Amino acid sequence: MRRPFAPAVVTYHGSAGAFAHIACRAAFPRARAIACDSLLQVIEAVRTGTAEAAVLPCENLLAGRVPDIHLLLPEIGMASEIGLTIVGEIFLPIELHLVAPAGRSLDQIRRVHSHPVALNQVRRFLSARGLAAVEQSNTATAAALVRRAGEEADAAVASELAARTYGLTILERNIEDNPVNMTRFYVLARDPVVPALHEPDILTSLLFELHNAPGALFRALGGFADAGINMTKLESYLVDGQFVATRFLCEFEGHPERDDVRQAIDILARHSTRHAILGVFPMHATGTRTRADASLGGVQ
Repeated sequence: MRRPFAPAVVTYHGSAGAFAHIACRAAFPRARAIACDSLLQVIEAVRTGTAEAAVLPCENLLAGRVPDIHLLLPEIGMASEIGLTIVGEIFLPIELHLVAPAGRSLDQIRRVHSHPVALNQVRRFLSARGLAAVEQSNTATAAALVRRAGEEADAAVASELAARTYGLTILERNIEDNPVNMTRFYVLARDPVVPALHEPDILTSLLFELHNAPGALFRALGGFADAGINMTKLESYLVDGQFVATRFLCEFEGHPERDDVRQAIDILARHSTRHAILGVFPMHATGTRTRADASLGGVQ
């Protein structure tokens, strides 16, 4: 039986009360969670052994992919010899609240601070009330700033934990445009934690590059279609400052050592200029993924 991945120290980008902090607590309740001021600091903490794992958001159900982490992933997987690997995923329901210092009323608020992804998720609320969106590095930092600055026209969009952490009052609960809101997080580690071949509900994340030529993507991915392998993600990236999509991130169901998956990867390799597996990990069982027992070690 595979030993659960249970790091003693995990790191995340943001401040106490950020959703990444909440994801750390949910996934690894016994671990010590360390906050970092930037994504690069998060990556470096794992690379140097200060932390055993990082929890970073990669996509949101409403706002789409989180740009920052996807800018880092190609460097992690292909350009760095000491890069990190994806060892798990976490799905966290997101509840966004309008928070401000005690005594404020909604009528006083003119500016709302938060992470741009969170602000994207409450656009209708802000627009209906004529509130200006002010981008900050993360939701918890926005809450701390509003508390520290003390401007009566300022509020933040943040979690309930952030409101409690920074002594703020919730003016409006659950202001997200769509109540079905969830963020997916990657769990990154320095060394792979690869599930056994026989384990069910496995995802593989793979990065590959192609020549910019007609039919290149079709030919590279044809083996997956022929084998009936379900591809759950396919994203393209601009490379070297050119407006052509030659780098792709894909995720698919199946262990790379399974015969049909291995053959599909072999076909991709023949048609790509280079490729790298970013991680092989169990699916996190949520309402979004209709899978059976697919938790990541300590993730429940």
